[in-house]
Amino acid sequence: MFSAAGLFKNIRCPEGALCRVPNCIFSHQFSGNDGPTQQALSVRSGAAVSSSSSTPAGHDAKRRKLDGTDQQIPTANSRLKDDVSKKPFVGIIATKEPTRPLATADTAKGATSTVKTPSQILKTATRTVSPPPRSEKVKVAPATQKQAVQNNHVETLNPRLVKIDPAGHGLRRLYLSKMHEGMVRLNDVVSKSTDPDVKVLHLSSGELIKLALDEEEDIANGKTSVYGNIIKLRVVAYKNMKLEEWVRLQREDLARKEGKAKEAEPPPPLDTGLLPTEELLILPRLVGNQEGLDKHGYVPSPPTQADIAAAKEGVEAAHGYETCDRCSTRFQVFPDRREDGALTSGGTCTYHWGRVYRPPREKADAIRGVREPKYTCCQEQIGTPGCTVGETHVFKISEAKRLAAVLPFEWTPENPRARTDRAVAFDCEMGYTVYGLELIRLTATSWPDRAPLIDVLVRPLGAILDLNTRFSGVQPEAFFNAPPFNPGAGALPSRPPSTAETGTAASQPTLAIVASPDVARTLLCSYISPSTPLLGHALENDLNVIRLCHPTIIDTVLLFPHPRGLPVRYGLRALVKQHLNKDIQTAGAAGHDSLEDAREAGELVRWRVAREWKRLKSEGWSVKGGQFFAPLVPGMGVKPATLEELRGYVFAPLEKRAKRRRGQVDGADEERELSEGR
Repeated sequence: MFSAAGLFKNIRCPEGALCRVPNCIFSHQFSGNDGPTQQALSVRSGAAVSSSSSTPAGHDAKRRKLDGTDQQIPTANSRLKDDVSKKPFVGIIATKEPTRPLATADTAKGATSTVKTPSQILKTATRTVSPPPRSEKVKVAPATQKQAVQNNHVETLNPRLVKIDPAGHGLRRLYLSKMHEGMVRLNDVVSKSTDPDVKVLHLSSGELIKLALDEEEDIANGKTSVYGNIIKLRVVAYKNMKLEEWVRLQREDLARKEGKAKEAEPPPPLDTGLLPTEELLILPRLVGNQEGLDKHGYVPSPPTQADIAAAKEGVEAAHGYETCDRCSTRFQVFPDRREDGALTSGGTCTYHWGRVYRPPREKADAIRGVREPKYTCCQEQIGTPGCTVGETHVFKISEAKRLAAVLPFEWTPENPRARTDRAVAFDCEMGYTVYGLELIRLTATSWPDRAPLIDVLVRPLGAILDLNTRFSGVQPEAFFNAPPFNPGAGALPSRPPSTAETGTAASQPTLAIVASPDVARTLLCSYISPSTPLLGHALENDLNVIRLCHPTIIDTVLLFPHPRGLPVRYGLRALVKQHLNKDIQTAGAAGHDSLEDAREAGELVRWRVAREWKRLKSEGWSVKGGQFFAPLVPGMGVKPATLEELRGYVFAPLEKRAKRRRGQVDGADEERELSEGR
């Protein structure tokens, strides 16, 4: 405490004799009229004093001392003054000790006096101040602490904070209150229901508020441009909602919260609204134009002999050196084996089998930085050591002339026995050999009925380096123990005995193996002709590995293009999930099933046919008895459209189409339209 230096020595203390400050800076020299009575002091100190005792006039009550004849109780200030003279002051602490009653004349009558003895007062007033006791904090389990916070937090009808406010706090609160009113109305109806199964769905006021806040927050976190429209529709829906609809929504929400939601049922079969023969008639509209696709790996025509010769010279000049397709290591390939029996150099191959995944950008990236790309196989960043070790390095050939140097390309031959009432969906699986990626499994199905046509293993031309089982699905045991293909038995695998016959679980079908990729190509061409639509996903890979040039292809990569265009494309698994709501390629390290891939690629084409037919119907087309009818044109009547008209139909004015059908468009009109780019 700072020194007063006599600045306030002539100023009377505002507290007077009741002051309890040991070194008060004010004056305590009071006159007789100013001095407080002893009764006033006793009131402040809590002691009971006889009414006959009083303070003498002019006497300093603050400095009174206790002697043997004076029975009055000294003030606390006087006690502290005496104590300060004996030892340094260490502070004051307020005590709450119970007072001991003194034996008086009233004690016998049952009364108790609360006056403290001088020894008791001095003992408590002069003791040193000890530090406050340490309060041990009670450790609360995280779950209990979280539950306590949730229980103490009571939400009100105040919109929650969102990243982007779509309409402002005032409007959001208005919509929230209106939606809550509708919920309250429905909840009151539930409470008055006599059905116990319905009445159990009654919600408390807090649960109703939380339900309204959750729904409003979900809408606010959506597209901000349509927030107002969506929230208004929800307000009107709750206002007009019936009890049955409310009960259904509550039961669904309850099942979702309790984790008792039923497993998702398989999606219903795709219905295009057309007969199979009618689907085939629309299919030519989806045939892809192969012009310019050679830049993206497609081979529209076989390479020339000069290109093949140049490719062979380049391979000889390279002395078998290739770049690993998995770890980018430079190594050497020995197709005829080295002296020590090795097929490749460079030892083992350490690589990441997953693709590079680039996390989507977020607004927080401006603060924390852009997240680094990672591998999908192990979630490690680019540049980290591989997570998988292969026995040898492998390589892949992409150039058409180098592919043709191993096995020549061929056009699809004419085949009068090929059926015209179906298309063919097919898929190929590849493995690594000393000649790059080669065909090791061929599967083909009929479209649109999904019936299997071919499913065989294929013995490659070169020695096998890796069957690529993680993607091809071909197991080494099944491949090396496969029985030879018998043309008389058909191209379908022999099915294993059923569970009822053997008493064990059914295994995978036993696939036969053909002698070479050339034999597999001949087998496929026995089902197709140049005009047969070939369906599949990323068909450039399948056609190149089987060395086939086919003019009529329907590729799901072209039917469902990526917004950034080729070579960027959607995967088959993602397309099937998005449009067909199916999960495929779920075997993990066991690999893909080419039969499943071929069928689902065909289903994607059927989905596209359904969409195309919907567009044609909106333009006025109709179908009856397996025949399509063009939009009605005044003065033309109705007649079935030819296949060429259906295939080449464009959105031209009705009158111009009518003239073309009547043959009234002359050569001058044709030249003018061509010059105008129509």
